[in-house]
Amino acid sequence: MAILHIVRNSAFNDNKLNLCLNVISGKDTLFLMDDGVYNIAHPKLMIRQDSLTVYALNDHIQARGIDIGTSNITLANLKDLVLLSDEAAKVITWQ
Repeated sequence: MAILHIVRNSAFNDNKLNLCLNVISGKDTLFLMDDGVYNIAHPKLMIRQDSLTVYALNDHIQARGIDIGTSNITLANLKDLVLLSDEAAKVITWQ
């Protein structure tokens, strides 16, 4: 079963996104929240966006004034996060 990876920190400040991208597979899901939503614009994630399923918490996107543009990122709410967590075999939070 798939793993849900939650990234809560900006890759512009630490290496948690890099660590996550080193282990995440195409069947896993990446969920961005808190300052992790800044990773939408990070080059390492942009390169892999087409091969990953990526969600971002809409409230945190709006609070930071981020425009997701034409990216493949799906906006989600906390209810979606709970559902994704429930469906996943394992949840890893990178913080």
